[in-house]
Amino acid sequence: MVGLRAWATRRRSSVLLVLDALGGVSWVALGLLLALVWGSFVGFVTQSEEEDRPGGAAMGTAPPSDQFSYAEEIERERRRLFDVTVVHTNPRALGLVADAPPRRFRVEIPGARVASDPGESQAVASAGTQIGVKLHCSGAGVRCTPLSSERQSVLSRKDVAVWLWEVQAERAGTFSVALTMTSYLRDTDTVLVEKPPLIWSVDAVAPPADDDWLSWARDLWRQVTEAITGLGGLAVSVSAIAAVIAMVIRRRLPADGPDDDAGTADPVPEVGRRPRPRPVRRVQRVRRVRRVRRVRSRIGRAARRARARQSSGSSTGAISS
Repeated sequence: MVGLRAWATRRRSSVLLVLDALGGVSWVALGLLLALVWGSFVGFVTQSEEEDRPGGAAMGTAPPSDQFSYAEEIERERRRLFDVTVVHTNPRALGLVADAPPRRFRVEIPGARVASDPGESQAVASAGTQIGVKLHCSGAGVRCTPLSSERQSVLSRKDVAVWLWEVQAERAGTFSVALTMTSYLRDTDTVLVEKPPLIWSVDAVAPPADDDWLSWARDLWRQVTEAITGLGGLAVSVSAIAAVIAMVIRRRLPADGPDDDAGTADPVPEVGRRPRPRPVRRVQRVRRVRRVRRVRSRIGRAARRARARQSSGSSTGAISS
């Protein structure tokens, strides 16, 4: 009995020792857990204070150029775009007439309104940024004059934007009209999305003929002015040609007239007509020729006399011998 009591006492002592050891370990584990929780709390509070400081992360994100590459920025901006309905004038419904007042071509992003009126068509554009709309007219005698800004901002589905042009045909014929809509990266020239252009072939008809007297008088006056203008140009051309021919002939003629002796004879006056006065230069030349002829005749007579004297002297000498 005494031995059993002694064994129970030893057993109880060992159990108490084990329980004491386990209690120390649990307190250590509890201390470590509390330290971990306190460190997490302090770190969270410190991070919140840094974010609330001026210039911290709470003031705004850094520029995309510092955080994202160029391709990532373009892709991110494209994901922000949304489709809107565009209502525009149908070019074939303009009814263009040659040499007539211009017609209005209208492009509108109506916001909530999507219904189109007669003579209008619809298309789709990418909005959420600046949108540029261009109208290209190609062909002889057609002009498209813009009346509004090319680029306008459409940032929400309720924004309204309007573009206007004046289209005028100077002559009858067929020409093409192309409508291009482009979405840009904010206010830069970088293109985010550009839809394929809408192209139409449009005919401009000739103006109707008027039978009233005012139209007839207008056409007559136009023809007369065109004829006068043509005759004036022809007269100027003929005068220029005649002046050139006269200048060439004047340069080719000799300065003193013809060299033959026939021109030196006095003209025979006609009966019943008054003789025309001869030019002073020609009279002087005729006198000079006559003077030369007289001198030549005198020299010839003197030479003949000298030869006659020589022949008579030689014959007298022969007789005396």
